[in-house]
Amino acid sequence: MVMSYHESERDRFDMDFFLSLFPEETEKHISDALMVLDHDGLVSVFIADAIAYITTLHPAAIRDCEENTMLKKGYQYIKEIKSLIG
Repeated sequence: MVMSYHESERDRFDMDFFLSLFPEETEKHISDALMVLDHDGLVSVFIADAIAYITTLHPAAIRDCEENTMLKKGYQYIKEIKSLIG
């Protein structure tokens, strides 16, 4: 979702979006996973007929994803510096 946000500034996703990414999964399984993200405060999920109808990405999720990426890059650079020194 964060990658899609960066590409198109889209912050709302319907069930068809997730089914296209995960065609082997059921709507119920995807909805359950999205509810976990909702519980963690990363998205808001609008439920209709026990299915995640619309999922809205929160700014906190974008920030957390970007911070995680920056941390990984930082560790990679530290490893490269250590290999050059050692």
